[in-house]
Amino acid sequence: MRKEFTFTVKGHKVKITNSWFHGAKLYINGDFKDFDKSFTANGKVALLSASLGEYGILEIYPSSLFTVEMDAYLTKGDEHRRVFSSHKRLNLKEQRLAK
Repeated sequence: MRKEFTFTVKGHKVKITNSWFHGAKLYINGDFKDFDKSFTANGKVALLSASLGEYGILEIYPSSLFTVEMDAYLTKGDEHRRVFSSHKRLNLKEQRLAK
């Protein structure tokens, strides 16, 4: 199964492609940034990450062990906030953080 997710974080267009056989790939503003070919992931370690400059580090986590669904977090210092979820609706605070 292959899935593609696109969303915007702090003005940066983010695209994630994820499939069971080809792994996960991260693109920021059309530029390839990171990839992971792990067959399984535990959801506690970021599969993909990329710097968004002054806004912090964008980290991509799998939603669960055997899924292609993803969650994205923006990390800066001690703050670790969700900015995208392919399977859950973000609350208003999380939606505002992503803009």
